[in-house]
Amino acid sequence: MFSQAREIAAGDVVIVWFTRDSLKAITITPGEELNGRFGAYRHADLIGKPFGSKIGSRNGKGFIYVLRPTPELWTLALPHRTQILYVADIAFVVSWLGIRPGSVVIEAG
Repeated sequence: MFSQAREIAAGDVVIVWFTRDSLKAITITPGEELNGRFGAYRHADLIGKPFGSKIGSRNGKGFIYVLRPTPELWTLALPHRTQILYVADIAFVVSWLGIRPGSVVIEAG
């Protein structure tokens, strides 16, 4: 799944970088195709290419970058949804974390 090899192989998970705001995680499967607004890309064409390669589309109208998954790229590639926390939920989380007066809490989001 997560390969340490330099080249992409069948079964590897890769992050496809379409634009700065558009990333997608895919598993390389021969015979499948990735379609985007910039063109179509056969998985078989990605096999053997080094991670970080710039791959041109078959129609010649666009390109993608095929990247090795990292924690930062996973964060960008996964869908983000808003979560509403209610007082009862917050109280439960605080009790399990053992937060007491004087504790330092860092909120991100």
